[in-house]
Amino acid sequence: MELTVKILREWFTRFNAEYFGGKLPEPRLLVSSARTQLGQFSCRRVRKGWLRGYTTTGYTIKVSDYYDMEERDYQQTLLHEMLHFYITYTGRRDTSAHGQLFRQLAAQLNEAGGWHITATSRTEQYAVRRQQANAQYLLSLIQTTDGHHYLSVVNPSYRHYIERQAARSPQVESLHFVVSTAPQYATWPKTRSLRGRRISAEEYHKMMILAH
Repeated sequence: MELTVKILREWFTRFNAEYFGGKLPEPRLLVSSARTQLGQFSCRRVRKGWLRGYTTTGYTIKVSDYYDMEERDYQQTLLHEMLHFYITYTGRRDTSAHGQLFRQLAAQLNEAGGWHITATSRTEQYAVRRQQANAQYLLSLIQTTDGHHYLSVVNPSYRHYIERQAARSPQVESLHFVVSTAPQYATWPKTRSLRGRRISAEEYHKMMILAH
């Protein structure tokens, strides 16, 4: 489906009345193109006055349409962020960002509406909505002195920085870069440092063929 701010606003109004007693003021609602976060809630803390503590303002909820998701998935993402909004707006404290209170409220929503709201979401299960034709990805292939191999998608602007990191690291045996157009890398975050996902020696040597 095509996600729009108008749709987000309609869902927010409905869910606010149905699950939050209409207590939440309408935040700024945005459709983003984030790859690593399906949703995001943010606000600003403002001091109320000397020795009077802080209040929050500037509430914003973003829902990404980078992935091709069903309506229910987008709605669950919005509800996830509305839980963060509710906890912040009501001044309640949690043990962590997705702590005991968040999980308790999520469980109540899941039971009430048949949702499946979780603390974390895996983007790998979704296809990319908009893939650029012939998009190219800069990959780094790292071999360490202990015989392990790592692969990452690199932010091209940080290539030379990563090369300098590798040159200074006693754990790095070799570093190679290769350009790929494989669509699977569209969902990988672009790293800006010397790190990657561990791969097998067989995968590494197959990729090294492309590097030469």
